[in-house]
Amino acid sequence: MARRVGKCTNYSGCKLAYRNEKISAETKDFRCPECGDRLESIEPRKRSSSTLVVGMGVAAILLAAGVILWNMRAPGDGQHELIVVQTPTPTAAPTLVSTPTLSPTPVSTPRLATASTQPPEDAATPIDLDVNRPELADVKRAALQRIDMLPDVSQADKDALYRMLTGARGIGQLLSVPFETNLTTLTPQDIAYLQNQVDHREVKKILSDPTVILLILGYADTQGNQRTNEQISLDRAQTVMNALRDQCGVQKLMLAVPMGGTDLLDPRNLAKNRVAEVWGVLP
Repeated sequence: MARRVGKCTNYSGCKLAYRNEKISAETKDFRCPECGDRLESIEPRKRSSSTLVVGMGVAAILLAAGVILWNMRAPGDGQHELIVVQTPTPTAAPTLVSTPTLSPTPVSTPRLATASTQPPEDAATPIDLDVNRPELADVKRAALQRIDMLPDVSQADKDALYRMLTGARGIGQLLSVPFETNLTTLTPQDIAYLQNQVDHREVKKILSDPTVILLILGYADTQGNQRTNEQISLDRAQTVMNALRDQCGVQKLMLAVPMGGTDLLDPRNLAKNRVAEVWGVLP
């Protein structure tokens, strides 16, 4: 099966997209191995424009030589007449031959990496806080079940959280942080990725509400045993909660909720269930 090289553009939920890594995949299923999204094909580098300029310079010289030979033809009275046509010698071609753009050395910082770390303000997508949207029902139901299972929260606090979720005037996912298999820690690149998401205009707008409460839902995939997955999901949620407070400066009421091993986010792609999601709740 033929293979192609591409890149993932799922910058909001895939580390491979955030790191702008090149991915080799079969053409039949040209998808990201991390998040499962379609890959964007990377086209071969086009020929340098300087090569075209050199070719044009050579063509101009050959054309001038042809004009000289044509004008040296014999006139009708049998006398040979020499007519010299002065054609300016191209000066751009020799200069461009040694220009650094012909070097095969790749650029060290991909353009898309810069675009992903500093997205334009106009590119921010509004966050839907509508509590009646259908896709919210499953996540909300699962979160309520998990709150009942929290070991270090009193029943009174659980009841208060239950009332907060069921009576909220607005609920929406603010951001998502992906994790590698079995990992619960964040690398410096992951911290930068999290800081970048927190700095989005729409997220900052919601965080500016003094009443907003943050629920950090930690997930694991369905591989392994249930108890291990619950601990992994709790550790992921707490890791993101600590990073929001310590590295991102978010000073809000936050609660880490372990969602355990699940395929709630994507039943066909396990990688999409290895995340921690940050939800904003407006009571």
